[in-house]
Amino acid sequence: MNRKRPKQIRLDQPEMEKKKADDNFPNAFAEMFWKVNNIPVEARELICKECDWSIPTFYRKLRAATRLRVGSDGKVRGVSSAELISIKSIYLKVFEDTLAQLKATDTRLPK
Repeated sequence: MNRKRPKQIRLDQPEMEKKKADDNFPNAFAEMFWKVNNIPVEARELICKECDWSIPTFYRKLRAATRLRVGSDGKVRGVSSAELISIKSIYLKVFEDTLAQLKATDTRLPK
C-alpha cells in the first residue's frame, strides 16, 4: 500500500515573523496593518516581562478580569494596584509608539 504521510501542522506563523523581523513591507497599507495588528502582542510581551508573568498567567488573569462576578466590588482578583498602574503605562507607551510609527509611514505612491 502506498500511504501518504500526513502533512505536518505548523503552529508558528512564518509570514508574521518575517514582517516583524525585517519590516520590509510591500506597500504602506500592509505596513500600517501589521503595525496596528502587532499592538496586542507587543503589549502582552511587555506586561509579562514587567509583571514577571508567563503567557498562561497573563491570560488567566485576563480571564479573571473579564468575568467579574455579580455583586463584586469591581476589583480584579489576582492583580495588584501596582500591576494595574504598570499595565496602564505599558499600554500607553505601546499606543504612543505605534502612533509615532504610523505618522512616520510614507503614504506617497511610488512613481
